[in-house]
Amino acid sequence: MKQQYFSIDGVAVGGDHVYVIAEVGNNHNGSVELARQLVDASIAAGADCVKFQLRNREALYRRKADGSRAEDLGVEYIQDLLEKVELSVEGHRDIRQYCADKGITYMCTPWDEPSVDVLASFDVPALKIASADLCNPYLIARAASLGKPLILSTGMSLEHEIVRAVEQVTGLGVPFALLHCNSTYPAPESDIQLGYLARLRELHGLVGYSGHERGTAITLAAVALGAKLVERHITLDRAMEGPDHLASLEPEEFRQLVEGIRQIEKALPWAGPGRHASQGELLNRENMGKSVIAARAIGQGEVFEQNMLRVASPGQGLAPYRLSELLGRTAGRAIAQGDFLFDSDMTEQAAVQRAFDMPMLWGVPVRYHDFLQYNDWIKPDLFEFHLSYRDLSVMPEPYLQRVECSRLVVHAPELFENSELLDLVSDDPAYRQRSIVNLQRVVDATLRIGEFFPKADSLLIVANIGGFSADAPMPVSHRAELYQRFKASCAEVDFGRTELIPQNMAPFPWHFGGQRHQNIFMMPDELAAQAEALGLRLCLDLSHLQMTCFHFGVDFQAALALLLPHSAHLHVADAKGANGEGVVMGTGDVDWPATWAQLKRYPQVSFIPEVWQGHKDHGAGFWSALEFLNKLN
Repeated sequence: MKQQYFSIDGVAVGGDHVYVIAEVGNNHNGSVELARQLVDASIAAGADCVKFQLRNREALYRRKADGSRAEDLGVEYIQDLLEKVELSVEGHRDIRQYCADKGITYMCTPWDEPSVDVLASFDVPALKIASADLCNPYLIARAASLGKPLILSTGMSLEHEIVRAVEQVTGLGVPFALLHCNSTYPAPESDIQLGYLARLRELHGLVGYSGHERGTAITLAAVALGAKLVERHITLDRAMEGPDHLASLEPEEFRQLVEGIRQIEKALPWAGPGRHASQGELLNRENMGKSVIAARAIGQGEVFEQNMLRVASPGQGLAPYRLSELLGRTAGRAIAQGDFLFDSDMTEQAAVQRAFDMPMLWGVPVRYHDFLQYNDWIKPDLFEFHLSYRDLSVMPEPYLQRVECSRLVVHAPELFENSELLDLVSDDPAYRQRSIVNLQRVVDATLRIGEFFPKADSLLIVANIGGFSADAPMPVSHRAELYQRFKASCAEVDFGRTELIPQNMAPFPWHFGGQRHQNIFMMPDELAAQAEALGLRLCLDLSHLQMTCFHFGVDFQAALALLLPHSAHLHVADAKGANGEGVVMGTGDVDWPATWAQLKRYPQVSFIPEVWQGHKDHGAGFWSALEFLNKLN
């Protein structure tokens, strides 16, 4: 059935955000103070809503003509317990106001029609119908008369009874959700029938899960299966007396549940049709995958045969399964032994446009091994050398020749020996010192490369200076100390005539093929303040900036205007969402006409196109990006 939606206190229910209800029920044990503590615990755990229960026991339970209420033992036990643990109406009113003051939604389950009338005076945003009342059309009708969304649990019910309730509430014209539920406390895992969620979604377009089992695994599974609302009981101590404590989660468990739900929310979305590789996977595919390469030198005009080709790592060229498509085709270019084959080798070679008229200084990224080839193809204002740690151990002179470029940019390695990332602000002083030594090596290499750039006005070093963490962001209060460490580390480096331009980072950088958390040199206002305070210029990566703005809800154009005056060099690239780094220019979130209009006001700020895998197929991605930008002039 088509997905349905409604909202509770302005929070959308039915979308990607799973609505989490912390069910206090009667776990307050009749104490307003304990109820307040449970509200606080629910807020700390990240719940969207705190739910209580209200009964008018005179209306709810039968009495005999003589006023007695002799019942079966189970009913007697529940009645006696409720007398001890229920809040008064005034107690509920107090908690309703407390929730409002604390900024969390108060919800309540009325167990009888007089309780619905009481809740009407509270102006509650929604009502919950307990499993025990799914078969009570009179209570459902009275609850629906308030015109508020209803959430109905389906525990203890048979399917025909669920269908009857769906038909009734649909006819009453109020939005509603159904919660799959097993009404035992705690519920045995083997009785939960979690797969019924799929069937419930066929009966109605908005479903959730109300759990009474031990632990959180089954509730998390319900979210993965499509539950858009989750209700779990919360208690301060599972050992307390009462009917629900044993089937409840203590505050830390509830916090872990909400955290798990929020992680699943991020993992579930799928933009079909088909499967798409993430940006992190594309990086790993390039590093760990395999490609079709030339097994020997192949001359232009030769016909591809099996013995000319083989499969080897890395995965930067044509995928191995496409080797057979090459056989019988004619080579449109000379291919050296070990070179990759590309899509372009499947078709007739077309002339590549490499003449560009830019309003600012421009160049392309290069490695030692392909610099001479790029220098033969184009005459840019600059080259940006991307170094590996191995490059720092070789003499650069054999790979270089003198050029007329007006600027040199060198990008420091991100990874050094022993799998260490550059981190000038590490908590480990020894690690930090090794990073200082490695940065000095980059400076020394830059000075040697600079000998071949005699007309360069600047020798700029781009570096990702560190400040990342593995599992969670560091406290914001820790950032000032990190910047002080950065300043102290730089003071130990002899930069000579080079200039360090720290690169702004995205919230979730990729290291070793996996995601980390960035803590400094990320937020636009912070970048501008630190550039001013430390007297430095930046390498502004537009892709990183766009992802940061997307993730934190910051206006990209305003951030760009703030940072351009502090920038010496740009990495011009597009981005999609918070993780789509370096997508094909014009397919991401960057507003290019507005962005290019801003960039043109800074002709002395240089740039390169930084396109994901742009170097492949003889720089095809770079030429395409530069042509795209050229058309914006």
